[in-house]
Amino acid sequence: MTLMGRRISVTSWREEGLSRRASPREGMSMERLVTRLVLALLALVVLANAALFAAVKITQDPVPRSLDGQRIFAASRPAVVLIQANYAVTASFPEPTVPKSSQDRLDQKLIAMIRAGRLSLSPAAIDQAAVNLILDNPDVYFVPGANRINDDVGLVSSGSGFFATEDGYLVTAAHVVSASKDDIRALIVDLEKKPARLAEGRTEVQRLVREQSGITLNDSQLDKLISWQDRWVDKYATIDKVDAKYYLASGSAVEAGQHLMDTGTRLSLVTAEPVAPGRDIAIMKADVTSVPALALSTGTPSMGAAAYVVGYPRRGYLEEAAQLDATVAPTLSSGKLTDQRAMDSGWTALGTSAQVTHGNSGGPVLDANGRVLGVVSFMLTNAQGVEDGPGFFVPVDIVRTTLAKASVKPAAGTLTGLYYQALSQDDFHHYRHELALLSQVQTLSAWHPYVRDAVTSTQSAVLSGKDQTPPVLVGLQLPGLEVLGITALLTLLTLLALRLRRRGRIKARAVAVAADVPELVASPNGAQKETISVS
Repeated sequence: MTLMGRRISVTSWREEGLSRRASPREGMSMERLVTRLVLALLALVVLANAALFAAVKITQDPVPRSLDGQRIFAASRPAVVLIQANYAVTASFPEPTVPKSSQDRLDQKLIAMIRAGRLSLSPAAIDQAAVNLILDNPDVYFVPGANRINDDVGLVSSGSGFFATEDGYLVTAAHVVSASKDDIRALIVDLEKKPARLAEGRTEVQRLVREQSGITLNDSQLDKLISWQDRWVDKYATIDKVDAKYYLASGSAVEAGQHLMDTGTRLSLVTAEPVAPGRDIAIMKADVTSVPALALSTGTPSMGAAAYVVGYPRRGYLEEAAQLDATVAPTLSSGKLTDQRAMDSGWTALGTSAQVTHGNSGGPVLDANGRVLGVVSFMLTNAQGVEDGPGFFVPVDIVRTTLAKASVKPAAGTLTGLYYQALSQDDFHHYRHELALLSQVQTLSAWHPYVRDAVTSTQSAVLSGKDQTPPVLVGLQLPGLEVLGITALLTLLTLLALRLRRRGRIKARAVAVAADVPELVASPNGAQKETISVS
């Protein structure tokens, strides 16, 4: 065939303009090849996913350790704190004086003794006789004078508390941090009766009497004078001013006393229920920004249910055996709910067989899930003041109500969750995972005192070869299998897309090649031109 002076065979035109169409048999072979490739890739994807699933199952953590007492203690103690209240007290009492009427009565007795020959005219003998007469009945001779004697007294009380929010709101017993003037006065009066203070007072009184009169009192006279002094303070002392400062600390060994005053975290009183006849709950705010918190229990506990008391037991500073400076460690006491007692102000205190002592006041009572059942308030004592009976606590519904009144919403959040996760990893000896979680806790909370110890012990476990952290076979820890699965999936999708495009092109070619009649198209000059088609 001649076209524009050029002869083009049908075969050569096909080679130049169109690729040769595959025969039906060849097309079927290509489809089978693609199908087999697709099926192979699908099988590869399935195998990769099965390997991932098996890896996850193999490395899955075992069942976490049950919440026994020690686990509850370990989980809760970072949120439990020792609270120290320092009271700077100004007390005063009237200066004792001997009025003229009493002096005249004393002179008459001395003169009568001289006339009776029972007293010499020696000045020293007369002074000694006067002292003896006064000490026989000092209340007859002394009366309150116009001047008052001021006495600055420092008092320290110690108790426990716990964080209810991660931004530093905590709960304690009101009597730990909100001593009234009457309470403080009673403490001061009681303090003067302590054997150590009595011994100190005897020495001081003996010195003053000797300096002023040259007379040395015997033991009987000293006893009489000290006894009168106690009665005088008890009757006339007043509390004129009270300044309170509060400090807290937490850890396996808290240095209470002066060290805590120098280095402890400060906190302020937000609200406090009256101790009597109130409900003995105080809400405080610590100068911290991120701390672990305890969750509050819900529902009403039943008698016989588990109860755990966590706190910093310490006898009060005014107790005879206590020292201002002392190292105090947190303790756990386990028991059950055993009693309930109706209180005068219309609420019911719950009793527990768990041991409660001085210093536990304000600390949490926890249930079997480590949630707060209430706040330790008081214990029963016998007639001699010895602890003899269960400890009682304010139930959690009153705690929740008091928090709500202070516009505080209790909640344990991210920090608490991370710490609990770290404890769980420790159960499984996954120390590397534990270190990573503890590092996050440290980032969130510089205050958290237990993390330092935990990090040290966990690092030691890793270095000594005790770590049993399994290889993580998911995500970035399994690049081979993950990339293989993703690559296979992408390849599959690409092949499917190419196959669909190929089918579209084959159909288009078949239509173009199948035309067997001339096609008339317009030429640029308006003439008609014959287009040659091939069959």
